[in-house]
Amino acid sequence: MIRSRFASAALFAALALPVRADDVDDTKREIMNKLETTKISLDFKDTNLSEVIDFLHEVTGINFVLSKSVQEKARSGELKVDIKLEDLPLRTALKLLLNLNDLTLVYKKGVLMVETKEERGSELDMKLYDVKDLLMKIRDFPGPSLELASGEGETGPTTGIVEPDESTHPFDDPEALVNIIRNATGGDSVWGKDGVSIAISNGLLVVVHSAAIHKEIQELIVSLRQFK
Repeated sequence: MIRSRFASAALFAALALPVRADDVDDTKREIMNKLETTKISLDFKDTNLSEVIDFLHEVTGINFVLSKSVQEKARSGELKVDIKLEDLPLRTALKLLLNLNDLTLVYKKGVLMVETKEERGSELDMKLYDVKDLLMKIRDFPGPSLELASGEGETGPTTGIVEPDESTHPFDDPEALVNIIRNATGGDSVWGKDGVSIAISNGLLVVVHSAAIHKEIQELIVSLRQFK
């Protein structure tokens, strides 16, 4: 017998910050947004994981896919769920739910793939970094400067007011921040691996990678804030 309760908060909330089409595809942005904005309550007792995943699909609209290994374990009855959660973000609920069976979650081609840690690589983890402050342009309104210029003919020297040149904020385009982080942490050799990802959605940097790369990203963000 499955008992479940679901409460949704801003399930289809619009993103607070505009994201360029080439930052990340629309499906991924929508899924990442739902993971953060959806609140969910679960109450399952000795329930097959596949049934729980079917329930989550019905109430969130997110497409979940079980890997071949996870499907086999679910069919054999190895993956059972005993969990009771109240009003938690969907991302947190999923992490707690899957950790019970040593499973992980990764975005792949429009779906959330449920895999064993062996399939995905036990070193991978998903973390979120609030980088809204790095994306926000802060203007200091410098005053104009006076310049003495030589006039032509008999007019003699003239003075002119030169307005300050407001340089473009380095992260006006969120992809610029993503590219800096990618390049500073190894480039394609590090980010070309299966299962890893990096994207900005709703002012959050969403990263799936190893603990070592997460540590580098944390240090880099601290440095970027110092020179902002």
